[in-house]
Amino acid sequence: MIEIKDRKKLIKIFETISWLDSKRWGEEKNYNFINFAYDDLTNSEKILTHWICYITDRQIPFEIVWDRGGYVFSELVYEYSRENLTVQQILKRHYEQDQNGRYRFKSQNNDITFASRYISDDYQSIKQTLEVLNEYDRNIIRYIVSIMRRYENREDLLLRVACALHLLTYKKANPNRIKKIINNDQEFENKLKYFKQTSTKAKKRLWCCIRDYKKGFYHRVFTHAIRDIANNNAEAEELIRLWNSLPMDQIELPGDVWNNRSVFRNNLFAEVIDMDRIPKTWGMPDIIRDLYEQLQGTEGIENFYPEQFDVTFDFIPRMCNKKLCEVCLFGKNGVEHICIPTEDKYCPVVLFSCGYIARCQQENCIIREGISEDICIECRKGSENR
Repeated sequence: MIEIKDRKKLIKIFETISWLDSKRWGEEKNYNFINFAYDDLTNSEKILTHWICYITDRQIPFEIVWDRGGYVFSELVYEYSRENLTVQQILKRHYEQDQNGRYRFKSQNNDITFASRYISDDYQSIKQTLEVLNEYDRNIIRYIVSIMRRYENREDLLLRVACALHLLTYKKANPNRIKKIINNDQEFENKLKYFKQTSTKAKKRLWCCIRDYKKGFYHRVFTHAIRDIANNNAEAEELIRLWNSLPMDQIELPGDVWNNRSVFRNNLFAEVIDMDRIPKTWGMPDIIRDLYEQLQGTEGIENFYPEQFDVTFDFIPRMCNKKLCEVCLFGKNGVEHICIPTEDKYCPVVLFSCGYIARCQQENCIIREGISEDICIECRKGSENR
């Protein structure tokens, strides 16, 4: 357990992050949309395309993944769902070596290709995913719903869904072995126990997907997909209600290079927690989970949960990397320099900080009231040196 030195300031950090996250998901203009190959993809096909895109989303600009990868994979999923071909036959259509001997995914309908950073590993993960889903009418929503129905009365249902999705793709094994684990209660419980122990380790893409299925544009696609496969309206409404009720605080922060950058982490938390007591193996997902569990139920952070720190993916490259301390909302006077409150305009603070579009809301704005003010040490140093 990390020692908290300034509880009030930590609550202010959590409130600020939660505010930024609410702006991120409050407008569809802030979402990343997939370049689907067909207009008539079903909702389940869109979710499977989204899942496969995240499989390949490693050390490559996400814009390329959603654009080129999304086009190729949606075409692949379209054929997988509708044609009576084996997984191997489907993949053979969309995976090739170029003239230089390098592998790539390809479209059958035009010249769009996509090569992920770890393409051989990604190919095997995609193949395993599709082979397992053969048992669920080639439908990832049917797979998820089967877990929801099986464990609907468990408090850790979201973690069980997460574990099942992790097994689907990221547990490297023969697909028949994966299916055996999923269908055997004792084996699944054993994997779930280990999953919970390692939930903050190397599961960025998994948590990003589950987050997307719980809020934003893909949440709507996800719930529509549930409605599409349900036997009747009553069952659909019950499943959607169950999914929507799953607690957001069970989702871990997707750890990445941005939220682990010391220029952000060390300067923001230097006066708030004992940095020397943090285990060297811990990244930000572990740190935020530990701090959240210590503050859980505290007044002021009712709307906060660890995944919200993913706004650092947008915040750090725009602010910390460019050393824009003078206009940082965690600085002493940063908000005063850029906040020009106007109800019918966009909020300049969130636009400048993260690139998010959000309408200005003057009344009860916690940022204008100074909740984030003078927390970051680097911002304070920058102000003193000017």
